[in-house]
Amino acid sequence: MIGQIVDTNSAWLGNELTLLGIDVKRILSIPDKEADIHKALDLARLDSDLILMTGGLGPTKDDITKKALAAYVGSEFYFDQPLADRIAAFFERRGIPFLEAHRQQCYMPRAATSLKNEMGTAPGMLFQKDGKLLLSMPGVPYEMKWIFSNSFLPELAKLRKPDSHIYHRTIKTVGMGESRIAESIHDILDTFPPYITMSFLPSLGSVKLRLTAKHAEDKSAEVESLVIKIAEKIPKLIYGYDFTTIGEALRDVFVEKNLKLSTAESCTGGYLAHQLTTVPGSSKFYHGSIIAYDYAPKKSLLGVSPATLENHGAVSEETVKEMLSGVLEKFGTDLGVAISGIAGPGGGMPDKPVGTIWMAYGTKEDIRTYKLQLTKDRLKNIQYTSMAAMNALRKFVLGF
Repeated sequence: MIGQIVDTNSAWLGNELTLLGIDVKRILSIPDKEADIHKALDLARLDSDLILMTGGLGPTKDDITKKALAAYVGSEFYFDQPLADRIAAFFERRGIPFLEAHRQQCYMPRAATSLKNEMGTAPGMLFQKDGKLLLSMPGVPYEMKWIFSNSFLPELAKLRKPDSHIYHRTIKTVGMGESRIAESIHDILDTFPPYITMSFLPSLGSVKLRLTAKHAEDKSAEVESLVIKIAEKIPKLIYGYDFTTIGEALRDVFVEKNLKLSTAESCTGGYLAHQLTTVPGSSKFYHGSIIAYDYAPKKSLLGVSPATLENHGAVSEETVKEMLSGVLEKFGTDLGVAISGIAGPGGGMPDKPVGTIWMAYGTKEDIRTYKLQLTKDRLKNIQYTSMAAMNALRKFVLGF
């Protein structure tokens, strides 16, 4: 409520519910006050069949969700001895004492169906009131996700009878904004039947195109046919589908062609290397990085000429080309990328304003350069540059 915590739970749940064909009516953030919880539940029950809540199930005094829910449905508490035994064993394995606060956590509303939580101590609680389902889960994201996926969905399947087939397909693109993409494929969009819709979901440097079919019959084949037509229109922009990341797409093209990669970073400070190494299997193609933030390591580690730095500066086409040659020599990889720029918010000059980023990528024999002119937002500049670098390498290997 005060901005110190970002609500990632709602985003995750919204996506999961959409994939299930459940329309999300609203998302509310409310304080830890019983009256506010009751008001939010009254509002949600007006037009929703399913209400999901996260947070407030811990052992501390500020965790009042369970008490508020019991009062809302008019339920008394009972002591759940099996839950107490499980929590005590959970703590014993970790050498943590079982406190009175933990014992109090084991009092559960009789009206609730307890949902198993193998990632923590607080179980989920499923209530039914006036034909509406109310699910309360811990706020810790990995606990919430486990309960939703493993304990709640089987219960939901028993209660819910879908009246239509839902099919989603997401095309992942990079390198062009949503308006230009829409213009490129407008003739295909005009052929969509009413039961198939397209959503444009832009983010930093990329756009997701989500096709959704809702029909009494299975229309997945029809969606796939439209996906193929779109792919034929914008092949260079598409790096994957559904849950594929740009890093995974880059890994796949490098591994397929048995190529090795190294990176040299200045203004991105290792963020590109971080993005690459979060990808499972990155060791199959990625050898490492040199983070040369200052002039000294650019010269000593990457072999950038002092004259180049003196005459052209660190943020220049000439410098990134020499950085690339240096990192390819140092690691002996097939391909590399080098980045140097002014991430901001300060440090700009009249001829090189904040957001000026130079990039060199390719092989020893084929070095290509690319200049980005971005914003004054430091983090966004770093993130966008890393995305652009991965896409440039992907297109280089694919011959685009």
